[in-house]
Amino acid sequence: MQLQTFFSNLKVLELSSVLAGPLAGSFFSELGAKVTKVENKTSGGDITRQWLLPEEDPQKKAGAYYYAANYNKDVVFLDFNQKEDMGVLTSLIQSHDVIITNFQKKVAQKYELEPHTLYEDYPEKIIVQLNAYDYEDPRPGFDLIMQAETGFISMNGTEKGELCKMPVAMIDIMASHQIREAILIALLQRQHSQKGSLIHVSLYQSGIASLANQASNYLTAGKIAGPMGTLHPNIAPYGDLFFSSDGHRFFLGVGSDVQFQKLWKTLNFSEKDYVIFANNSNRLQNRTELQILLQSVFTRKTMMELESCFLSSDIPFAEIKNIKEVFENALSKK
Repeated sequence: MQLQTFFSNLKVLELSSVLAGPLAGSFFSELGAKVTKVENKTSGGDITRQWLLPEEDPQKKAGAYYYAANYNKDVVFLDFNQKEDMGVLTSLIQSHDVIITNFQKKVAQKYELEPHTLYEDYPEKIIVQLNAYDYEDPRPGFDLIMQAETGFISMNGTEKGELCKMPVAMIDIMASHQIREAILIALLQRQHSQKGSLIHVSLYQSGIASLANQASNYLTAGKIAGPMGTLHPNIAPYGDLFFSSDGHRFFLGVGSDVQFQKLWKTLNFSEKDYVIFANNSNRLQNRTELQILLQSVFTRKTMMELESCFLSSDIPFAEIKNIKEVFENALSKK
């Protein structure tokens, strides 16, 4: 079975807006599911329809942001204050297998669309409720807010205290993956039990769950991560910024002592100095000295020469590319 038709018998009703819910809907759409997206008729639809770049035509009904999360969906505009439109919504709920919603509790109550009520009325369906913090918490949540609340912004930026956010809505994207995984598990369960599921996903908890090693660094060692730019707190040289003689910027991703030994030999450094940087702990303690030493070699080589050198020794590296350069790469077109 081709992936594009894997979920051809699945119907997903998307009552969510912005990014996390719509991205989950797009995932199933890309795999062949019929996805129906309900948008607010009175407000002009999903709020992201208004998020046009200055470079985009302001008369467009939707722009790049909206289309990033809404692939191949049937869009229905409804006004929940109209009895006829609520009748349409009821029919849609009855005819779909999965319902994804991100209504705040007060809105869900107003229109009798609370997740537990939907599940009681339709126990065979998979109901997904997405919220900022949790269903009982009335606070709205956008990705910037979540990045701040879950510690990500405190770790982004430079040691000089210049903070920054991630340039994509990463918390929404991670929550979207939580939604997808939950739905996939619920579908597997339904195959065996014929029962649906009631699923709650939180942007906040998705952010917390994604702290990974930074969470364990704190929980096990009391290390509170601060802005480090691109540096990795546990590994060196990893994320250290270097320059070639012809002005190209690049990173090394040396994740093991074996890889570092290869790098050392490839660059023809002295064996007697190797002991200072032989293991990762030493490299972290002497990171500045290591950066200076490596840059002293890199500054004499072009990016092409360095690329050949790194590839021949199987050393992880990456030239820093802008979006245009990324999409000019043949790999991005596969």
